[in-house]
Amino acid sequence: MSEVDHDHSAVVHTSSKFSAIWIVPIVATLIGAWMIYFTWTNQGPLVEISFETATGIEAGKTKLKLKNVELGIVEEVRLSKNSAGVTITARMDLSAKPLLKEDTHFWVVRPRIGVGGISGLNTLVSGAYIEFAAGTEDAKRATKFVGLEAPPVTPVGTAGLHLTLDSSGNRALNVGDKITFHGLVVGSIEYVHFNVSERTTYYNAFIEAPFHTLITSNTRFWFNSALRLEFSADGVSLEVGSLQTLLGGGLSFDVPENMPRGELIEKRAFFQIYANKAAIHDKHYRQALPFIILVNESVRGLKPGAAVEYKGIRIGTVTRTDIDYPELANLLDEQAQIPVMIELQPARMGYADTEAAASTADARLREMIEQGLAANLVTGSYLTGSKYINLRQSELRPASIETFDLYTVIPTVGSQLGNILAQVETTLATVNDMPLDEVAINVNRLLIAGTAALKEIKNSAAELDTLLADPESHALVATLNAFLAGFEKLAADFSDGAPGYEELVRTLRVLQTSLGELGPVLDQVRRDPNSLIFGGDVIEDLQPKAANSRGDNK
Repeated sequence: MSEVDHDHSAVVHTSSKFSAIWIVPIVATLIGAWMIYFTWTNQGPLVEISFETATGIEAGKTKLKLKNVELGIVEEVRLSKNSAGVTITARMDLSAKPLLKEDTHFWVVRPRIGVGGISGLNTLVSGAYIEFAAGTEDAKRATKFVGLEAPPVTPVGTAGLHLTLDSSGNRALNVGDKITFHGLVVGSIEYVHFNVSERTTYYNAFIEAPFHTLITSNTRFWFNSALRLEFSADGVSLEVGSLQTLLGGGLSFDVPENMPRGELIEKRAFFQIYANKAAIHDKHYRQALPFIILVNESVRGLKPGAAVEYKGIRIGTVTRTDIDYPELANLLDEQAQIPVMIELQPARMGYADTEAAASTADARLREMIEQGLAANLVTGSYLTGSKYINLRQSELRPASIETFDLYTVIPTVGSQLGNILAQVETTLATVNDMPLDEVAINVNRLLIAGTAALKEIKNSAAELDTLLADPESHALVATLNAFLAGFEKLAADFSDGAPGYEELVRTLRVLQTSLGELGPVLDQVRRDPNSLIFGGDVIEDLQPKAANSRGDNK
């Protein structure tokens, strides 16, 4: 049997058809790529925010919100390169991309207690989150920011007016302190900066619209005072504010009553802060003339800011009462005098507030010093002990005008209190020189004599009491009373208009007529006394005759 040869090798045929199995991975790849592209093109930007601390912030949990709408989440929290703070990386939603500008502000919302109240209590349950305020449209876009440690006082884009205020006094303000107008809150302090070289604190303040139209060129700002007790040369003044000013302090502003409203301020301007509302009425003068007053008495109670008066009108201010002068070497020297620096404002004396007017006023003051202008300390209030400087004309005529540390010296005269004390001292010295021993002896003798006289008076008074106590004295008194009553009745009967008075007048008239008729008889008896017995011719009195018209007598 023949064996048939069979070829068992594999025959490979090349197929040109696409296998359906590859559709699945290709589609998955395309879908993945599309999802990656979609996610990449639709995800929000990644931002970096720097904070001083990461308290309350957790990666994957802490949200970023705007007006309580979630627009991002924190992805990473790490220390900054210099370990001075922390850097937070957060993924924002795509809708937040137009809001991320250079002036966008981020801050952490936590429970806070401040002068403005209590905020962030909802974070006690939900945890802290990062709030942000959108930037302005004109600002450039940004992805790196420096976070705020506290919420911004004024949100970005708020309508109003920004101002710069300064204060060189002892009081200070804090960020967030309120600014009020007639008790209504209209603004706040946004930023505080202390200039070390100028020793002045500057504040950035913001006045909200529409109240920013109240700010004019004559506007004055002052510190609010809940309770202000001031002791000065004028006495004691007490100012009580509202409870709001007690808790919050802050500033107030207004235009003084004696000034016009002024021009409207439309852009950032500079204003000074006054110590209190009363101080806004004080005018500020550009020109001032410095002088030195050298005093021998105590300057206790004389403080910088005290008034300098002339004829009761304030013309200047005390500026220094210390002794930090090169010319004053030793205060314990018997000849040492305490220098008091004052500034006189020419505008307070009727001159213009210009350099030329100041030169004229300075020349006039020098002339007055040569004519006797002098200064003395005056106690304005004995309750507070506050003093001020009084300038007046005196009999003092200096040979020349002196200077102290290149400043013109105004001579001093004794104060009124000093003069009184000097007079008291002189009186005490006079009393001390009196022979008090002899005076005491004479006074003792006088007292002894006075004591004896008093004893005599006492004895006389006792005898008078005894006499008045005797019943016979009582009868005598009754008799005197009866006599006085009868005399009083008699006087009443003969008083003008009484019947007895009229009768008495008629009797006196009859008597006067009778006496007139007896007149010739008495004359006859005087000439011829025998005629009453023997009779005689009655000699008539010669009567002068009238002359005729020719002057002959007939």
